[in-house]
Amino acid sequence: MNKTLLLSLFMTINLSVNATYNVDFLKMSNDGEIIELESSEWSCVLENNKSLVWEVKSESEGIQYALNTYTWFDGYTGRKNNMYSNNCYWGKNCNTQSYIKDINKAELCTYSDWRLPTRNELNSIKYYWGDSDILIDLDFFPNTQMGTYWTSGSEKVSPSLAYEIPFFFGGSLARDKYKATFVRLVRSAD
Repeated sequence: MNKTLLLSLFMTINLSVNATYNVDFLKMSNDGEIIELESSEWSCVLENNKSLVWEVKSESEGIQYALNTYTWFDGYTGRKNNMYSNNCYWGKNCNTQSYIKDINKAELCTYSDWRLPTRNELNSIKYYWGDSDILIDLDFFPNTQMGTYWTSGSEKVSPSLAYEIPFFFGGSLARDKYKATFVRLVRSAD
């Protein structure tokens, strides 16, 4: 058989498999172990091509509840407490700094170096080919909200603004740090 034809056939099959099963992501247990793709319970996702580990949100009320929102605060800029910072399960200090500390203390997936993602990192998990209006692979990131998620980046010209990534269209936005929005944490897998 012609080598070009075989290569073409292999590439077609490979593209078809990658479109059906997102092999760039692997599920992880709360013990930090890689588990079967068919597993129905997992706590984190390993993004192979970027060497990042992502937090997975929960449908149950608690610290990782998918509907919790937070103001952007890093200890220097943003808002630690205000009228918008009581939208998390425990109702006080609902800001990104407190959330990061709580997840690190809980050692999600056995790690204690969780942080807010950069714009490029958070954009890397957008998935435009799914059946949902939410631009993420819901097979790996269930409970993702059709909203925006904070990044670690502040606007240089206006430090009262931080960047967020919308999961309902491409790009990024800058928003006042005192407004509450969703959070998905990340850590390096290296």
